[in-house]
Amino acid sequence: MKLNEWIRSARHHADMSQEKLGEYLGKSKANISMWESGAHEPSFAQLLKIIEVTGYRELLPGLSAALEKAHWPFHELSLDKVKKIDDRDLIKLETVIQISAKQIGLDVSKDESNK
Repeated sequence: MKLNEWIRSARHHADMSQEKLGEYLGKSKANISMWESGAHEPSFAQLLKIIEVTGYRELLPGLSAALEKAHWPFHELSLDKVKKIDDRDLIKLETVIQISAKQIGLDVSKDESNK
């Protein structure tokens, strides 16, 4: 499935019109139409919002489903490796984690009580 098809499927899953989805996202019907036609693509933040407002749980295109048994990949990741990631790549990594977490209904936002 391509990203534009995923967006259309998410909207249909929630039984929303392009106009209604646009209202939730602060975008016009034309913006949604261009995303669904593949002429433009939404930002990562907009993808997160689409997941949130539609409740669509299909994996985004390019993300692979878990194999037979999931393995938590961060046990072997050292803090030194994380510190070596430049800011731009760290933002990309955090965004992918947020998108994936949203798709499975996991809230990964910071707990205000731990600040």
